[in-house]
Amino acid sequence: MKLKIKNIELERVIVFLENLDFRGPKSVNRSKITNFLGQQLEEVAAGEKTIQEDYKEDRKQLEKALKDYYKETVTVEGDNYQKGLGIIKSKIKELTAEECEQEFSGNDAYALSVLYEAFDLDNEGGEE
Repeated sequence: MKLKIKNIELERVIVFLENLDFRGPKSVNRSKITNFLGQQLEEVAAGEKTIQEDYKEDRKQLEKALKDYYKETVTVEGDNYQKGLGIIKSKIKELTAEECEQEFSGNDAYALSVLYEAFDLDNEGGEE
């Protein structure tokens, strides 16, 4: 199983995941994922700064370069992350089930939608 998140969506997804209620080992495994995504967000911010410096004289090129950069994805995969990804996927399934009475709005609703699509939960079983 793997999780792909666009650069532009990283921060909202991290904040959403950090605010989900997990306890014990589930919390630890979720933290492995959010820590990795946090490191990737730092790299994205550094890349954004470099792009801004490289194109500071050409606004049009800057906007195009940033737009393309934000569409690039970060991928969470590998044996170290499988348990955490499974836990998060289960939680997203639970939160998007018809029986769930919890409501989301704003950035939380957006992040939930991003994760729902990233785990391909429209299709039975998703990508495993």
